[in-house]
Amino acid sequence: MPIRIIVIEDHPLMLKAITDVFVNQPRIQVVGTATHGSELPRLVRELSPDVVILDLGMSTGKFEPITAVHSILQDYPHLRILVLTGYNEEIYIRKIVEAGALGYVLKNDDLSMALPKGVERVFEGKHFYSDEVSEILYSTSKSDDLLNQQELVVLKLAAQGLSNAGIAIEMNVSEKRVRNLLTTIYTKLELRDSETINVRIAAINKARELNLLPND
Repeated sequence: MPIRIIVIEDHPLMLKAITDVFVNQPRIQVVGTATHGSELPRLVRELSPDVVILDLGMSTGKFEPITAVHSILQDYPHLRILVLTGYNEEIYIRKIVEAGALGYVLKNDDLSMALPKGVERVFEGKHFYSDEVSEILYSTSKSDDLLNQQELVVLKLAAQGLSNAGIAIEMNVSEKRVRNLLTTIYTKLELRDSETINVRIAAINKARELNLLPND
């Protein structure tokens, strides 16, 4: 059974471009569209979609996207929201993710690749972010922290036994980015690989000693 999606986008040409992406995607079916966010509750109620692709730039007196996402997920907790927007400001990103959106894709991405992959990942209950968005979400404003948030996420996933490729999939970043982050972690923790020390395990153990990771 295909993943049922609705698309809400206020620019007709952009709406057509989005729906065209899924024409040759047999696993994904567009079951409804709208050009105004106020249609969201009705479409969800009548069409029972699995995923909603929602434009973030439709704030009006009757529709505010962040509030709408929070509200619709309270009524339909199994619904998945993927935001598609041109806004890359941190405040919008963090607020919409906190409201419950699992995906955040920027319109300057290659949508033919990002949207099908994003829909499938959020349908599975996983996060999907544009690279630029991931950088913002995993960054930290505390410059005196030993490891920043993205580095901690990498180390936490490594502690769960995930490979570099597995970590890259979970974080929606490239495997090269994961390797670079691990190298930075080892440097910050003053660790080096050797014949007698597995630097990956040493980093996990040291992070636990420093209370950066839980002692599972």
